[in-house]
Amino acid sequence: MAHDKASTFGRHARRAAGIGLLVAGVVALGLLGWQWRANVTVDRVAVTGTRHAPPDTLRRLARVDRGAAMTAVEPTLVADRVARHPWVKGATVEPKWMRGVLALAVTERTPAALAVDAQGRPAYYLDRNGHAMPLPDSTGYDVPLVRGLEAEAPWTRPDTAESPSSLRRVLRALPEAGVADLVAEIEIQAGDTIRLTTTPIGPHDALPVHLGSGDVPQKLRTLRAFARQVLTSSPDEPIEHIDLRFDGQVVTRTQPLDG
Repeated sequence: MAHDKASTFGRHARRAAGIGLLVAGVVALGLLGWQWRANVTVDRVAVTGTRHAPPDTLRRLARVDRGAAMTAVEPTLVADRVARHPWVKGATVEPKWMRGVLALAVTERTPAALAVDAQGRPAYYLDRNGHAMPLPDSTGYDVPLVRGLEAEAPWTRPDTAESPSSLRRVLRALPEAGVADLVAEIEIQAGDTIRLTTTPIGPHDALPVHLGSGDVPQKLRTLRAFARQVLTSSPDEPIEHIDLRFDGQVVTRTQPLDG
């Protein structure tokens, strides 16, 4: 009996010693890993996802110097700095510890319209939320022109949409209503009211469209249906003006044919 008790005690002791050694090993590895991570420095900042925002400009905005301690980098803060570039919609930052690389992945804004100055010269692009982006060195976009805005974009506040709310509603609604290819120009008039100009449709040349306020997506869907059902045909009298300011109605002005 005493021998069995001694044997059982020995097994428990060996097991406890093994567990103790395992815990000590894990703690030691953890301390070594912590010490290793503490000594890792940033060798380079790798930028991906850019087309118009220069990578070197984004690295300057990130303000992470080569040789900086990786543990001192705050990914959220770095991403916020990079997002201040007017072309950057969002950014994520991920440390690559084994390689000493700070991976900066960028999502750029998509142009939805092109603002032009009083002489019709391109000034800057706008995305669907009204954020302004400077003209890229190359690559143009087939988007509606916007007239009536300031020729100089507010680059000092790239995280703020400075364009009129009425314009932002139209820019957001164009693709939703399926009329992005139907609208050639957007004009900001007095009181931030909107006047559209269509592309040529059927036998009609470009037509002015008074949009008004209210449910902009619904008004644009009405314009799309009207274009398909009426403008693509040859009317007895050519339409020269479309008015959508009255909800649920399409008011037109026609030009009598010469006799």
